[in-house]
Amino acid sequence: MSVAAAITLLALHAPPARQHADPVVLPASLRPLLEAHCVDCHDGARAKGGLDIARVLQAGSVEASVLRSLRKRLVKRDMPPADEPVRPSEREYGDAVAAITAVVPLEAREVPVVRRLNRAQYAGAVRDVLGASVAEVRELLPADEVGEGFDTTASTLALPPLLIEKYLDAAERLAESCVPPASWSRVQSVPAERLERKGQGGTYDGVAWLATQGTLAARIEVRHAGRFRVTVDACGQFAGNEDPRLELLVGRTLAATASITAAAGSTQAVVAEVELGAGEHTISARFANDFWDPKAPDPKRRDRNLGVARIALEGPLGATDDTPFEQRVRALAGDGADVLRLRRVAAAVGEELFRRPITQAEANALASTAREAVGARAPFDDQLRVLVTALLADPRFLLRVELAAEPSALARQPLAAHDLAARLAFFLWSSVPDAELRRAAQAGELADVEEVTAQVRRMLADPRAHSLAERFATQWLGIDGLESRQLDPTLFPGVDASMLASMRRETELLFDDVVRGAKPVRALLESRTTQVDARLAAHYGLAAPPADGWESREIPPGRGGGILGHGSILVATSNPTRTSPVKRGKWVMQALLDDAPPPPPPGVPQLPEKPEDAKGLSIRELMALHRSNPDCASCHVKMDAIGLAFESNGADGRLRTGFDDASELPDGSILRGVQGIGELLARDRAFERSLARQLLVYALGRGTAEADDALVDALAARLRETGSFAELVEGIVLSDAFRTRRVAMRAGR
Repeated sequence: MSVAAAITLLALHAPPARQHADPVVLPASLRPLLEAHCVDCHDGARAKGGLDIARVLQAGSVEASVLRSLRKRLVKRDMPPADEPVRPSEREYGDAVAAITAVVPLEAREVPVVRRLNRAQYAGAVRDVLGASVAEVRELLPADEVGEGFDTTASTLALPPLLIEKYLDAAERLAESCVPPASWSRVQSVPAERLERKGQGGTYDGVAWLATQGTLAARIEVRHAGRFRVTVDACGQFAGNEDPRLELLVGRTLAATASITAAAGSTQAVVAEVELGAGEHTISARFANDFWDPKAPDPKRRDRNLGVARIALEGPLGATDDTPFEQRVRALAGDGADVLRLRRVAAAVGEELFRRPITQAEANALASTAREAVGARAPFDDQLRVLVTALLADPRFLLRVELAAEPSALARQPLAAHDLAARLAFFLWSSVPDAELRRAAQAGELADVEEVTAQVRRMLADPRAHSLAERFATQWLGIDGLESRQLDPTLFPGVDASMLASMRRETELLFDDVVRGAKPVRALLESRTTQVDARLAAHYGLAAPPADGWESREIPPGRGGGILGHGSILVATSNPTRTSPVKRGKWVMQALLDDAPPPPPPGVPQLPEKPEDAKGLSIRELMALHRSNPDCASCHVKMDAIGLAFESNGADGRLRTGFDDASELPDGSILRGVQGIGELLARDRAFERSLARQLLVYALGRGTAEADDALVDALAARLRETGSFAELVEGIVLSDAFRTRRVAMRAGR
């Protein structure tokens, strides 16, 4: 398939536009419920939400879209409101939904036949097949657009010409990394904003400063063992009778020391050459001679500080050993002429990347392309490098083309076995199927429910299933890209990119425990333990911070259970200078209750960000003033009450005292702090439905529609009963929505 043909397919299989339906007759069986529970609030010019049900009852007909909206509210059981003294029974709700469904068919959605891999799936594939670095892929390819809350949504995964160019560049770079030329070397640079800090200080104007003895560290992955040049660009602020002293550490080994004479605004390079093996290495700049004399006559000479603008690693500087991919390829290639060896590699690696067996003719064509590009007399490694480039730029790798096993006119059919295997792998691993999953597909075992269940359990136990925490959970909870957020450094000097990365990892580790079955799903809201590293433990004020790595700690009283007390969530739902009760309330409603409030009306002023603009009013008083606007009150009453209950948790994720965190919900009940939010969520059955629906969206790569309601309800009910994330995954992958698709017969067939 050519790239042009791939783009054409993407266009042909775009989801069709929705059509407007004509008015339909109001079901007679629906009238009693509407008259008893809805007319009081939905009557005349001041009908809530602009829906005049009294007029609908009088006319006897209604737009299908209105009935669809009404069914959505009835399915969620949130109309009439929860604070109404008399509400419909479960049977009345069920009968009303059935009555609407009888006259307005359920809307259904289908994933386009063609979509491209997203960046995470691309990175997972080249990591597992070629041994490439995920971080390198993130540097080479742009982040994907988000639709329905996730970057797996097929409708956003188009293939514009500019992205094709980036894929071609990435293919060449990754091929060089996996099969490096003899003179291959590169510089990896970590700027001040990304350095990990141990010690006090802040980052200003592109320089990370240490105001006390401590370290600034970079974690850099080395792909090929060899000799490397380490460079630290440093500067200083001077006091006492010594210049700031920098100690350059590689791991725990002292590689160089230097007195820093460059002042702020310029830098001095501290350089060392070291031998490094493949893998991740920590390179640190340690400030060894802090000095502070508040009585020094010259105010500019009272404080000695060390600044670092960047840490860079260049190399390897000489010849390199074979990469893991080269070592594997030597075995795949076997003996014989180069053309035969290249064909064997093309067949084996092509099957892994294309997610299906490839024919001998396809393998021959790939090998011929590589040989023609560099010449048949070129060294085998040069041919191999071009072959890897061709594989990574091939539409058969870049695009997911899903077909039914036996397409027929407008009928749902099982997916082809290898397409189902790919769905499983991209869902659970953000990567391609491994040899075992491809074998099961080839043997026809994925048509059997027990075999699919066994594969799911195996895959969830695999380290690659961490992608569910890294990709699904972070997007669902709104903390993807947390490291790029910035709190005001003058108010929150300890919250830098490294701290934010630790906060995100804390949440990922909790979710990973849920994925592996070590904790039930409700532990996301209720767990009284958390995983922290030394710096995060100190930030939270937890006793006995771990000396190295990550360890479990008890959550102190007053801090929310599970993710409700995680710094990742609290920072992500704050403004740069203060907490944001509105953002926090919206987050609970959207992520945990699947009940996102509508966007604010145009022209509504925002709450002031700076204290001097608040005119002496507290955040609670400002929000009350905001709710006095009738256009705002309907959405803000519940949202603000939830958000204000977080007020004892600062914008930086730390507990604080002296803040009123009690608030009143619309039904008159009182929320008392984050503990009250936890109690509210414990009573509410919407959490499991929210998680089930969001995971289904992530797995399918499309938003849900009315036809999915029954499946979502069944998944949520089972999740409430078992608390098992694995059983939720099994329910999704065994559903018709996951295992089948509707494929129309081509014209003329």
